[in-house]
Amino acid sequence: MRSLRSADMTMAIRSVRLWASIGALVVAAGMPYCSAAVGWAAIQDETTITIRADVAFGVLVSWIGWTILAIAGAVWSWRSWRGRHEAVRA
Repeated sequence: MRSLRSADMTMAIRSVRLWASIGALVVAAGMPYCSAAVGWAAIQDETTITIRADVAFGVLVSWIGWTILAIAGAVWSWRSWRGRHEAVRA
């Protein structure tokens, strides 16, 4: 019984749909900070642009989310392409 549960967990971790959902949630968490960075949270003087630390962290979180989504999309495309080509050979 225990090995069956661990196998199910391994399949869940390898699921592209799971990682795409995680990426979308992380992007959604960071997007309000991105809009704040574009709007009111950035201060510019003659030589520098300063962004508040919480807004910079939110932008970083959003960037991580987009990276997760890009990797999940690439894996999905690869699996889809590979599946179609293997079906043709057989």
